Amino acid sequence: MSKTNKNMPKIIVIGGGATGCGVARDLVLRGYQTTLIEFGDLGSGTTSRFHGMLQSGARYVVSDTPYAAECFRERETISKIAPEAVELIGGLFISLPNDPEDYPEKFIKCCEIAKIPCQEIQIDEVLKKEKELSNNILRAFQVPDAIINSWQLVNLLAKDIKANGGEVLTNHKVVSIKQHNNLVKSVEVIEKNGFKKILECDCIINASGPWSGKIAKLVDQEVELQLTKGSVMVFSHRIVSQAINRCRIPSSNDIMCPSGTVCLWGTTSEIVNDPDTTKIRPEEIQELLIGAEELFPKIKNYRSFRAWAGVRPLVKPKNFDKNIPLPRSHSVIDHSENGLKNFLTVCGGSLTTHRSMAEDVVNKLGNKLGINIPCSTDTIPISNSKNANWIPSSYFQKIENQKNFNDVVCECEAITKTDIEEIMKNENLSDFHDIRRRIRVGFGPCQGTFCNSRLAEIVVNHKNDIDIKKSILNFWSERLKGSIRTSYGDQAKQILLSDYIHQENFGLRLTEENSEKDDIRA
Repeated sequence: MSKTNKNMPKIIVIGGGATGCGVARDLVLRGYQTTLIEFGDLGSGTTSRFHGMLQSGARYVVSDTPYAAECFRERETISKIAPEAVELIGGLFISLPNDPEDYPEKFIKCCEIAKIPCQEIQIDEVLKKEKELSNNILRAFQVPDAIINSWQLVNLLAKDIKANGGEVLTNHKVVSIKQHNNLVKSVEVIEKNGFKKILECDCIINASGPWSGKIAKLVDQEVELQLTKGSVMVFSHRIVSQAINRCRIPSSNDIMCPSGTVCLWGTTSEIVNDPDTTKIRPEEIQELLIGAEELFPKIKNYRSFRAWAGVRPLVKPKNFDKNIPLPRSHSVIDHSENGLKNFLTVCGGSLTTHRSMAEDVVNKLGNKLGINIPCSTDTIPISNSKNANWIPSSYFQKIENQKNFNDVVCECEAITKTDIEEIMKNENLSDFHDIRRRIRVGFGPCQGTFCNSRLAEIVVNHKNDIDIKKSILNFWSERLKGSIRTSYGDQAKQILLSDYIHQENFGLRLTEENSEKDDIRA
């Protein structure tokens, strides 16, 4: 049943990542008339371009203890309200000979302060479970890290937003915001087909992550951000069974996370000026590999088949000391201080803290509007499923039980024709990338080499009004952009095979026009 109250103010949320979806869900559960606007698909920005960890907070427990404590509380909450998107794998913090000797004791003490469970475990026990780790481990600590399927999370949030009376508009670009007497009045958007429309509102919440500054400029406001690009490499096996962290102050190249059938390693850290700067330089790949070898000496035995980059936004507080790192915690900016009365920005934080960020900004909105309705997002579940539990055989068990071997479309991820037809029907999808993000088709080591044409056959049989050759080309070229960044060894052979199949079977050629070099998606 819808919770939206037609007598409540109309709120527009700009940004369809975890934070924006979290804000919109909080709003509808409090009764606000809510519209979420996203330029691309849900979660296609920073939300999907990270290492996939739902943080216990231990990573930041020494450098930012209050933020670490918030992460742990939110990790517990998200695991309960969105269990099917979360896998409770646990995490290890590993100390190596070249890590600071005094850090482990600080780590233990700060975990106690932040109330993050932390237990030191024997090195032989660690190596028995994680066989690819270095034998040079000095100390190891178990913490309750988890991993999260970010696309699944944002789509669960969006489904709940709509179920409670909210509106979710994807592929809508904000081109202007109208103001009158120091109040925002409406937002002009342009759809994918070029159609423009005006959406009226009583207030805007800017939750567009690294693009927050650009949105703020549409209303002559400023959001001071430090934008940091981080690159991630994907390896073709689930090398570890849990999240592995270096036991040191957070820096580059210190996290390995399992994700489905693969592992993610990263990230680099490079300050950039533009949120759309996601091009990966060859030096970054070398930096990542060198860092990975310290923890995993045999890492080059595993094929890296993809790399991508995302841009993280950290808020620059006023009068902040430039000699110390920026805080990881989020900020809510009330632009009434600069003359705009009904425009708020929420930024910083992380996917782990997206719910508490949403609670904070909606509380401040309520205070401005004189509406005192408590937050309920920490107790009302988004789904009633159990926590995810990845078991290799479970991927193919369903196929074997049903004896539908000819139904397999994506062998890497065990995606069937039925899976694709169901998601197309339930969400009215035909875009290959939208389908991919929801069910992982094309995510595996072959990167669409074999499943692209199979997916095309299914889509064209249900949506015969699309340019199927263009769809195949776009899917292939986008997958290739990320794969070519790691084109050494066996991966180079894989890329040549993919290129040959698409050229010989479909007559497709990759050109400057369709390669979109700088935008590598997860």
